[in-house]
Amino acid sequence: MSNPFECLSAYTLEPFQFIGGTLQELTFDVYDSASAPLDLSNTTCYWVMSPYGNPQYATLTINGVQSGSVTNQFRVTISGSSTQNLHGKFTHQPVILDYNGKEYRPSQGVLIILARNASA
Repeated sequence: MSNPFECLSAYTLEPFQFIGGTLQELTFDVYDSASAPLDLSNTTCYWVMSPYGNPQYATLTINGVQSGSVTNQFRVTISGSSTQNLHGKFTHQPVILDYNGKEYRPSQGVLIILARNASA
């Protein structure tokens, strides 16, 4: 039986960057190995960010909010206050827990948080 979350590349999410302290909203569309939308209605979704090269440390973990109209989509909102004092290169992964508690991490990406300039 094949894994429906098979991943051929270590970084399948587009890299992006932002200035620390700015609000960010990430949306994840989840598909199975046949590219069919995966119903997330009986799952728990969240997002985790770690320092690049240090996946054993979670810098941020944020619960996802599932879309009411699109069953294979969830959204994560990164508040400005959670990244206000961060800067550097990070990896991030969406995480899905099914009804049995089995964890799936279908993709990974790189993000860069730019240091915030001092306030006047």
